[in-house]
Amino acid sequence: MKDVTTDPQKVERILHTAMVIFGQQGFIKSKTDDIAAQAGVSKGLIFHYFGNKQSLYIDTYHAAFDQLYTLVDQQVWTDATSLTDMVTRATRYKIKMQLEYPVEFRFLMQAYIDTPHFPPRLQKEMRTMMQRTQEIGNGYIADMMKKIQLRPGVQMADVLAVVNAVTSSIMLQAQHAIAANHYTKIEDLESLIADIDRQLTVVEHGFLPD
Repeated sequence: MKDVTTDPQKVERILHTAMVIFGQQGFIKSKTDDIAAQAGVSKGLIFHYFGNKQSLYIDTYHAAFDQLYTLVDQQVWTDATSLTDMVTRATRYKIKMQLEYPVEFRFLMQAYIDTPHFPPRLQKEMRTMMQRTQEIGNGYIADMMKKIQLRPGVQMADVLAVVNAVTSSIMLQAQHAIAANHYTKIEDLESLIADIDRQLTVVEHGFLPD
C-alpha cells in the first residue's frame, strides 16, 4: 500500500471486497470499478491507497495470508509421533480452516491458479511470495524429519517434494469441493483425510515387502 494517510475501515472493506472478487473472477477478469462499488468507495480512492490493480492484488494476498497465518496453532501437529501422523493432522486442520475462512482460501487458491497468466511484474512478485509460503510449510515438515532417521541415500529435498505432491493433490480436491459448496463441515471430508493418511503411510514405509 502507498505511504499515504488512510481510513483503516475503508482499507479493510477494500481488501475484503478485493479478496472476494479476485477469488471469484481471477485477476484478469476482476475490475477495480466493481471492487470500488461493492466496497462503497470511489475508484479514485483505491488508486490513491494502493496505486494500481497489481499493487492492490499483492496487498490482498498479504492480507489473506496474514489473516490465516496468525491463526495457525502449531500445537495441533507438533507432538505427532510420525511424519504421516503430523501431515495428516496438519491437513485436517488446514481443511477445517478452509471451511471457517472460505473467502481467504478461495482467493489463495485462485492466486495459485492464475499465477502463470499474471503480467510479468506481478507474476514475479507472486512467485516469490508463494515460494516463501512453501518454505514455511517445508519448515514444519523438516522439523519432524529431524526426529526420523532417513535411509542412506535419501535426501530431505526429495522427501519434501513427495510429501508436497501428495498433500497438494488432496488439498486441491478439498478446495474445489468447498468452493462448490459440496461440503460444509470437516466430517464431510474425512474420506480425503483418510486418503492422505493411507498414501503417506506408503511414502513413509514403502510398498514393497521387506
